[in-house]
Amino acid sequence: MLGFTRVVFIACTIGSAFSASNDTIASSPSFTVPTLIQIRDILSALEAPIISALTERLNLATDPVLYTNGTELAAYLKPREVTAEALGRYAYGNLEYPFTLGQVVEPDVTTTLNPFPPGRFHQDTYSGNPALFSFYLSTVVPLLNSTTSFFYHLDNSTLDDDAALNLDATILALLSHRSAIGKIVAESKFASDPTSFTPLIQAGNSSQIRVLLTNTTQEAGVLAQAATAAQAFSSAWVTSGAAETATSLIPSRMLQRRCSGS
Repeated sequence: MLGFTRVVFIACTIGSAFSASNDTIASSPSFTVPTLIQIRDILSALEAPIISALTERLNLATDPVLYTNGTELAAYLKPREVTAEALGRYAYGNLEYPFTLGQVVEPDVTTTLNPFPPGRFHQDTYSGNPALFSFYLSTVVPLLNSTTSFFYHLDNSTLDDDAALNLDATILALLSHRSAIGKIVAESKFASDPTSFTPLIQAGNSSQIRVLLTNTTQEAGVLAQAATAAQAFSSAWVTSGAAETATSLIPSRMLQRRCSGS
């Protein structure tokens, strides 16, 4: 009798867990993956605010000590991200991921009852933010080497750490969002040609999957577009007398790291 009771208890527990899992699935919004053209339009629209923020940041004098090990920057990011999470910034389908809070959205789990067919958005928890944060500190910050600032303090200081960190946080969030949107390029391409992708996915053939995903012509176009936009934007600021040139801020190696492969 005791054994039977235990079996019933286990069965009920499993049933409850399965029901809860289905409830979670049912509560998740159903989003359609954007087409490649839509994704490219979104990525293109993000270029302007990214370049604008980088140009502004370039014109702030920087204290290198502020970026030692990234501790100060991470500490500055955390309360902002706590507030952002409370306001729903990292909600399901927003393709925004924090740098300091860890996993904030439950991933979708593919099952026989919930297979996520091609074209339906699939939420995951992968974030390239750790690599992006490291890249920002090691590659971008050294380029932000202005020795003058438009801020004037009565103690003759030209540094404004809060202003610099505020722009750092903005730039990181924009780059992270752009990178996350770039992730769904793969989903969009899969949706448009599941016949080619499915056997490669089942075989775990990552090299051939990469061949299908990569569009070198599009990558080159993104690089050229970003470089042109950076030149035009910074030239306008320099002409107005409001800023130093920012063309050296976005060398080709930096743009290549930012491209999504779309």
